[in-house]
Amino acid sequence: MKIIIAGDGETGTHLARILSVENQDIVLMGTDRERLSALDSVSNFITFEGSPMVRSNLLQCGVDKADVFVAVTPDETVNIISCEIAKDCGARKCVARVDTPEFATGRDCEMFVRYGIDKTIYPEKLAAIEVARFINHNWVGEWSTFRNGALIVAGVRMSPSGTLCDRHLRDVPNNPRPFHVSAIKRDNEILIPRGDDVIKEGDTVYFSVTQENIGCLPELCGKEFKRIERIMVTGAGRVTENLLEMLGARYDVTVIDPDKERCMQIASRFPEAVVVNARANDVATLKEEGIDRCDAFLALTGSSETNIVSCMVAREHGVAKTVARIEDLQYLPEAESLSIDKIVNKKLLNAGMVLNVLLDTNAVTAQCISLDNAEVVCLVAPEGSKIVSRPICELSMPRELTVGGLIRDGEGILVEGSTMVRPGDYVVMFCKSGSISKVDRLFR
Repeated sequence: MKIIIAGDGETGTHLARILSVENQDIVLMGTDRERLSALDSVSNFITFEGSPMVRSNLLQCGVDKADVFVAVTPDETVNIISCEIAKDCGARKCVARVDTPEFATGRDCEMFVRYGIDKTIYPEKLAAIEVARFINHNWVGEWSTFRNGALIVAGVRMSPSGTLCDRHLRDVPNNPRPFHVSAIKRDNEILIPRGDDVIKEGDTVYFSVTQENIGCLPELCGKEFKRIERIMVTGAGRVTENLLEMLGARYDVTVIDPDKERCMQIASRFPEAVVVNARANDVATLKEEGIDRCDAFLALTGSSETNIVSCMVAREHGVAKTVARIEDLQYLPEAESLSIDKIVNKKLLNAGMVLNVLLDTNAVTAQCISLDNAEVVCLVAPEGSKIVSRPICELSMPRELTVGGLIRDGEGILVEGSTMVRPGDYVVMFCKSGSISKVDRLFR
């Protein structure tokens, strides 16, 4: 597929890298000549210096033959207009990153579809949804539901007290089997497990499980659900603003930010929250505002380093659950090793949304969640495709793929080697980054 990405910042560059790993034909547009030159010499994608607002530049990139055009520049207006121009030039699908919440849902979103923008992405809202989800399911690092919760994928970091720790998968009780271990993340590497693999302390284990069996996992993983009542948040940006809107008055929330004007805006809009004008690393203020009495600490400033350090301080003061917004991907392994309970990265959230569009060009419907070095994909099995041709054990799937579960007639089903996928089933697949095209071949 030919994909054009407008915006040579961190988000656009990350998208170009992960999509180029998927062996797609990628062009990255931007205006920073030095940055583009440096990327061109080390990357597996083409760079182009030019403006996405200029029709001739878009045509030089081949937008008239593009399967997907993605606009992720820092300017919302540029993204919207360039998508409209790209669609008029012949691009099949157009995606725009936006900064206005109303543009991502409701009538405004429907209006954009009429103008040729197939999907709008509002990263701050996606990040806030991730944080809110963690507050509700705070014993897991990743929580994703498919088809109205018929099947759940839970990513849990294994504690030494977990009864699954240091056990071969083939030795796990299997009658009846309440869950399926779909993937294991160890030392920043994703493993698609087999029976002779051993679950170790510190592994993040991705379970596929049905709603009625989710309750068995905390004890098996050595985890405990914490009832959240008091929350401290550092950073009063748009992620925090969206989160406060979702939480309402259900929690006792304290927000800390060094920008006095921003504090006044948040205090005016959310009078139920306590807003404090101070730095995130001002330990004296954190103690004065009761960090030692908080159930959860959410570090949501724009600085990855500050958020990591803040979570360490919170942990030292006995806070049970910590969340860090980390935009710099190189810090993710270090943050996980420091036992931060939940890491939020907008680039990965953006990537999952773009991959949805990429898959949806060849499928009736698609849902994709982008993890670090892996993706979870839910696709409908079409009549005549390879995935429905024989039992799963006979499909000779690549080592990078595994079937996590099925949803049939609204009911979640855990799979075995003898399971036969039927046309119309929703199939949840785990795959390492770079393997989306292999998934696509199974569903053609």
